[in-house]
Amino acid sequence: MELNGLWRRMLCRALLLALVALMSTTVLAADLKVYHDKFSAPSWQGPFEQMAELASEELGITWETIGYPTTDMHQTAVRTSLPSSRAPEMFTWWSDFRMEALYKTGGLVDVTEAWDAHADEYNPALRAAFEFEGRVYGVPTNLAYWSMWYNKPVFEKYGLKPPKTWDEFIEMCEFLKGEGITPLAHTVQGRWPTFIWFQELLTRLDPDIYEALMIGEINYDHPTVRQAFDIWQDMLEKGYFVDPGTDLFAEVPRMFANGQVAMILIGDWYTDGLDSIGLKAGVDYDTFVVPPINPEVGPVIIYEAAPLLFSKNAANAQYAVRIADWWLSPETQARWCSILGFIPPNSKTDASFLMEPKKNLLNEINEGGYRLVNRYWEATPTEICEAAVDEFARFILNPDQKEDVINTLVTIADRYWSAQ
Repeated sequence: MELNGLWRRMLCRALLLALVALMSTTVLAADLKVYHDKFSAPSWQGPFEQMAELASEELGITWETIGYPTTDMHQTAVRTSLPSSRAPEMFTWWSDFRMEALYKTGGLVDVTEAWDAHADEYNPALRAAFEFEGRVYGVPTNLAYWSMWYNKPVFEKYGLKPPKTWDEFIEMCEFLKGEGITPLAHTVQGRWPTFIWFQELLTRLDPDIYEALMIGEINYDHPTVRQAFDIWQDMLEKGYFVDPGTDLFAEVPRMFANGQVAMILIGDWYTDGLDSIGLKAGVDYDTFVVPPINPEVGPVIIYEAAPLLFSKNAANAQYAVRIADWWLSPETQARWCSILGFIPPNSKTDASFLMEPKKNLLNEINEGGYRLVNRYWEATPTEICEAAVDEFARFILNPDQKEDVINTLVTIADRYWSAQ
C-alpha cells in the first residue's frame, strides 16, 4: 500500500510537469484576476502583487490583484460573477462549511491532482478543510494556529511559567486576578469572537465530542458540551476576563502592552496587531498551547485554514491546476509565508524566517504529533454558526442564562440538521 501510494504521487508529479512543459511552450503570459478581502491592514494587496511577479517569472502567468475593503463587498463580487466568464480566476475564501455553498454551485475548479503531487508535504487535516466528496477545490493562503499569547514581562515579574495542566492554568488566572491584572481577553464585539472560548474548552475536554458536535452527530445538550459551559460560566463569574465590550483589535493590544491583561487566546495572525504597537516577539510576548482539561486528551491544537479558490467559468480557468501545483510547492510557500510572516503549511518549507514564538510553536506541533482541529467558524454549518455566535454572546453577558442558551442552541442545530 505504501509503495502504491508513492507510485501514485510520482505519476501525478510527472503528469503535472508534462502539463507545465506543454503549456510553457505555447503561452508566454496570461492576465488573470485574483479577488481578496484583505485590502485593509494587514493588507494582502502588496503580497499578492509580489506573487504575481514571481508567477510571471516562473510560470509565464501573471494576474491583476483586486482587493475589496470589506468582506461583504468581496463576497458579493465573487458570488455574482462565479456563474459567468466574468468570474475571477482566483479568489480568497473560507474553508469547510463556509466553502460548501460555492462547491455546490459547481463553479470551482478541482485541483486534486496538484494536492496528490504534494501529498507527503501537507497534514491531511488541512487538505480535508478544502475537500468535498474526496476531491479538493482550493490551496492554502493561510494556516493559523490558535494558542495563548502572553505578556512575557508580566510572567517574568511574578515568576510565572506557561502552565502544563489545567489546574495550573486556573491557579495562574486566580493569582493574576489577585495582583490586579485581568488574566484573559475576550469580547462580544464583532460577534464572531464569541466562539473562541467555547471551542477551546470543548476541545480541551474531548476533541472527538467537539468534532461530533460540529457535524450534528450530537447536540448542544450533550453532557460534555454542558461541562464546557459550566467551566466557562465559572471563569466568567470569577472575573477572569476583561469587560466583554472591549474591542479585541482596537483596545486589547494596548491593554496587553500595558500589563492590564496578561493573556489573549487567538490565532497566530494576531501578532501583527501586537507588532504594530511596538511590541517585540519573544521579548514582550510569547505563546503556549492551552493544556487539556481532561488529562487523557492528547496534544491538540485548533487551526484555521483560508483557501485560494479557482473559478471554473473564468476566462483563463485552464491555468488553475498549474498555478495550484506551483502555489503548493515548498519554495512558493516559503516566499508567500515569509512576506506575511505566516507559519508555512507545507512541512518541507524552510521556516527559518519565522519570529521565534511562531517557530517554537511550529516545532512543538510537529514534534509533539499534535492533532489539528478546525475552528468553529468553518467546522460547523454556517447557518448554525451565525446564530450560535449570538447565543454565545448572550451567555458571556448573562452567564445565569446558561440553560436557556443551551436549549436555544439545541433548537438551532435540530432545525438545521433535520432539514438536511
